[in-house]
Amino acid sequence: MNFLEIISAHVRWKQRLSTYIKDKSEPLDPAVICRDDECRLGKWIYGEGQAYKQAENFEKVRTEHAQFHKHAAAVITFVNRGDRDLATQVLNGEYARVSNNLKRNIIALAQEVGAQLDDAL
Repeated sequence: MNFLEIISAHVRWKQRLSTYIKDKSEPLDPAVICRDDECRLGKWIYGEGQAYKQAENFEKVRTEHAQFHKHAAAVITFVNRGDRDLATQVLNGEYARVSNNLKRNIIALAQEVGAQLDDAL
């Protein structure tokens, strides 16, 4: 895995959530999605990534990543409750803001630790 793959995987979530808002095309469980330690980046953050926890941008990545999962779960929760309008507001508001911050912070962390984006993880 690498930082570019991580960014790409998190970018794809916006499309996945947009599709879910439209037609609930796949079963998504907010109790699972809210966990920031289950995806590839989360496993790295709480595992091998601990070697970089003193890096200035590590905590920013960890925090934004947790918020990313929180807002993704909120979108799913609102859809499941039948409130697609609120789900769309979260997706285009807080979720989008956090997602963009996460991407920037992942790139900053890679640069900080001197990693190549394509082979850092």
